Amino acid sequence: MSALDLLVERLFLKGDSPLRRSLEVLEDGVVLAGRLARQRRLVRKEGGRFVPLSSGEDTPRPHLEMIFATEEDLRPFLAAKSPKEFGELLVKMVREEKLHLELRSFEEELAAGMGRMLMEMGVLRPPEEYGRLISSFQLKDIAFTHVLDLSYLQEVVDELSRITGVRLWVLDMNCMPVVVSSTGGEHCKLIIDSLEGVRRCYGSAIAALEELARTMAPRVRVCHAGFFCFDAPLILNGEMVGMISGDASLAHPPEKERYRQLAEELGIDPGPLLESLDRVRVLKLEEAEFLLSVMNALARVVTEMSYKHYQVMELYRELERKNLELRSLFQSLTEVQEKERADLSRDLHDATGQDLTFALVNLQMALEEDGLPESTVRHVRSAVESISQVLEKLHDISSSLHPPVIDDLGLSEALRHLVRRFNSESPIRFELVVRGEEGYLPYSVKINLFRIAQEALSNVVKHSGADRGLVLMERDSEGITLAVADNGRGMPVGSTSDERLHLGMINMRERAAQLGGRLDITSRGKGVLVRVHVPAERLSEDPA
Repeated sequence: MSALDLLVERLFLKGDSPLRRSLEVLEDGVVLAGRLARQRRLVRKEGGRFVPLSSGEDTPRPHLEMIFATEEDLRPFLAAKSPKEFGELLVKMVREEKLHLELRSFEEELAAGMGRMLMEMGVLRPPEEYGRLISSFQLKDIAFTHVLDLSYLQEVVDELSRITGVRLWVLDMNCMPVVVSSTGGEHCKLIIDSLEGVRRCYGSAIAALEELARTMAPRVRVCHAGFFCFDAPLILNGEMVGMISGDASLAHPPEKERYRQLAEELGIDPGPLLESLDRVRVLKLEEAEFLLSVMNALARVVTEMSYKHYQVMELYRELERKNLELRSLFQSLTEVQEKERADLSRDLHDATGQDLTFALVNLQMALEEDGLPESTVRHVRSAVESISQVLEKLHDISSSLHPPVIDDLGLSEALRHLVRRFNSESPIRFELVVRGEEGYLPYSVKINLFRIAQEALSNVVKHSGADRGLVLMERDSEGITLAVADNGRGMPVGSTSDERLHLGMINMRERAAQLGGRLDITSRGKGVLVRVHVPAERLSEDPA
C-alpha cells in the first residue's frame, strides 16, 4: 500500500481516525481527495461515513484536495493524533509550501460544513467579537439545523431567488450559512472567493446579526460592497435562532470604476465581477421594502412550520423510544418465560413422569402375582389405566411447554408433532405442508415461529368454527415463511371482542418483530390467514 493510500485510509476511512470528530460535521456528499505526483485518491461521505471513489471522467470535483510535493511531506500527517495536531501541521506545511490546498469554493465549503471542520482543527479562528456576539444568543436546548426542515427550506429559497433575482442566505446564530440559494448573486460568489472579501462580508453579516438580535425586526442594510441586503430574523418561541439574508441588488446602476477598484483591493480579477454587475437588479426603495416584507413573512412561516414539524418528530422519536423499550421488555419476558417453561417441562418429565412410571411398573408387576382377589385386580387395572392416561397427558403438557423435538429434529418436525396433537384433540382436520429445506435456524427463530403457530392453531380451535386448517412452512432464498389458515367464519376487521384473542395477536406480532419479521392477519369473508415472514439475513444468528 502506498503512502498516499495509508494516509487516506487513516484520516478518512478508519474509525479511529484523528479527524473523526471533525469529519462528523461534514454533510453527506462531500468529496475529499489526496494527491501525490500522479496518484490521486478520493473519498465521499455517504450515510455518515466515507467510502473510496475511483478516478474517472465522471469523478466529482473535490470540496477539498490536499496536494503534496513529496512523499516525505506526506508522512508527518500519519503521526497526527488529534484534529488540533493535524491542523497545526496543515498550516505549517502550507506556509512552507510543502502542501497545497485546493478548495471548490469558499461558499460551497461553508454550506457543506467544511468551515466548521476547519474550525475544529484550529485552521480557522473567528474574531473576538464573533465569540462575544454568539455567546448570549444560543437557543437553550435546540440546534438550528434540528428544528428546520432544511430540504424544504432549500426549495423555498431557490424558488424565491429565481423569482426575485435575489441571492438568499439562511444563517444560524454562529453566522454560518445553513442554506444558500443555488442561483443569483454571481458577484457575491466572486467577492467571497477572496479571503479579504470573506472577511468583509463576514464582518457585515455579524453586524447585521447583532442588530437583528437587538431589534428582532427586519431591516434593509447596505453591505461593504454597496449592495442592498434584506435581513429578517428567524424567531422560535420568542428567541432568535438565525436570519434570512438576501442580496444582489443596487439602488443605482453600478459605477464600474468603483467596482474595478474594489476588485483590486480584494485581489480578484475585475473582468468577471464587472460583467456580473450587468445582471444585478436595480431596485427602487419601495421595491426593496416590498422584498423585505416578503422576506420577513417567509422567515415567520418557515420557522413556524418547521418548528411544528420538529415537535411532531420529537413526539414520534419519543414514541419510537418507548416502543423499543416495550419490545426489549417483551423480549426479556419471553426469554424468561421460555426458560421457565423449559425448566417446568424438564421437571414434569424427569421427576413427576419418572415417579408415575415407577408406580405404573409396580402395579403391572402386582397384576402378575397369583391369588389376587378379583376385586383387587379390578382396582389395580383401573389404577394402571388412570396412570397411563395421566402419563400421556403429562407428555402432551411437557411437549407443549417446551417441545424437545425442536432441539433435536428442528422446527418442521416440531410443527408436525404440534399438528398431530391438535388433530387428536379437536374435530378440525389440520394439514402440514413443508416446502424447501429447513437448514440451520437459530433457536430464537425456531421457538418464536413455533409459539406463533401454537397460538394461531389455538385460535382456530377456539374461535373459527372451521372443519379444516392448513399449516405451511416454506424456506427459500428470501427467508422463511410460516402461515396458518382455516376455512372458518372469518373475523371482522379490527375485531377485539375477545380480549384473549386480542392479546394473542399482540403476542404473535411481538414475537415476529423480535425476529425482524412482520406478521399479517387477514380475513376475507371466510377463514383467517395468519402469515409471518422472517428475512434471510435474520436466519444466520440469533437476533440481539
